[in-house]
Amino acid sequence: MTTQASVDCAAFLEAFLRIPSLSCQEAAAVDWLCERMREFGYQAGPDSAGNAVGTRGSGPNELMLLGHIDTVPGWVPVRRVDGVLYGRGAVDAKGPLAAFVLAGAQAALPPGVRLTVVGAVEEEVMSSRGAHWLVQNRPAPVAVVIGEPSGWDGIVIGYKGSVAIEYGLARPMGHSAGPETTAAELAVRYWLALRDWAALRSEGRDRAFDQVTPTLLAINTASDGLTEQAWLRANLRLPPQVPPEEAAAAARELAGPGEVHVTINAPAFRSEKWSPLVRVFLAAIREAGAEPRLKLKTGTSDMNIVGPAWRCPIVAYGPGDSRLDHTPNEHVSIQEFEQAVTVLRSAIQRAARQIASGRWE
Repeated sequence: MTTQASVDCAAFLEAFLRIPSLSCQEAAAVDWLCERMREFGYQAGPDSAGNAVGTRGSGPNELMLLGHIDTVPGWVPVRRVDGVLYGRGAVDAKGPLAAFVLAGAQAALPPGVRLTVVGAVEEEVMSSRGAHWLVQNRPAPVAVVIGEPSGWDGIVIGYKGSVAIEYGLARPMGHSAGPETTAAELAVRYWLALRDWAALRSEGRDRAFDQVTPTLLAINTASDGLTEQAWLRANLRLPPQVPPEEAAAAARELAGPGEVHVTINAPAFRSEKWSPLVRVFLAAIREAGAEPRLKLKTGTSDMNIVGPAWRCPIVAYGPGDSRLDHTPNEHVSIQEFEQAVTVLRSAIQRAARQIASGRWE
């Protein structure tokens, strides 16, 4: 068995990044990660959803570290430059998942507490298959840490919700000099109406986390000489006070002559600010020499899926700057990655001791 103390943390993450793991194509990375976890002393293997799952320790009290192993498309060449490691997933979210595996292998676990590391599949697509399988097939852990970039000195306690919108319409061709409204104009009008609804629903709310945020992702037109078509894709990021069903209803009502398909990803979710899990991370970050920051994110994560279902203490944590998510410049500082491993190890041990002693409240 490989001792984790002998592992080069940066080399481990670099090797992980070199294995492509697009959503729905994660199997090779899952097999590699399970093999590495077994070398580190985990009992590891894929579950029925295809998630990579590794467990250390035993007992009735489970502490889960839930990352995701899939990435968005767009290959970023893996390389080290001046103490920085580039690669798709370095930030979102193979970096946090690798930190989970390394810290979990180092952490001392008291009797009665088992640690489970999960690399979930399909987090980057609407299915969130890995997380949904977990809530449908596993009991709630005592606490969950979601693997997402927070910065090594940050703790994320909430994510906005999300709905995806597809709008389309087709109409007979008309002359460009005629009075008819074109399909392209109708699509633009729909987008502007959707944007106005979001602005109205956000009135009086200054913080981005509390606003409805619309994003136009694509708009296209086509014609065969007899009919013209227009379609667009958009996304609404939702605060806790706006249920996805309300946003979906508004998107449909504004459609006019067009057809709308709405996919609900997840409602917003915010965890308790002073839960025992938040407290152990505050202590671990201060122990490492920084003043911790509590954050609310405008994106979504698997916290939106498992948080409402399990209702246990939950935070998100991981190395990296989330502004680099999905970008061609995705990278993480090796020093920050190693600092995050240190913080995680301390937080795991603090949480495990409190859980084992009955002081987890």
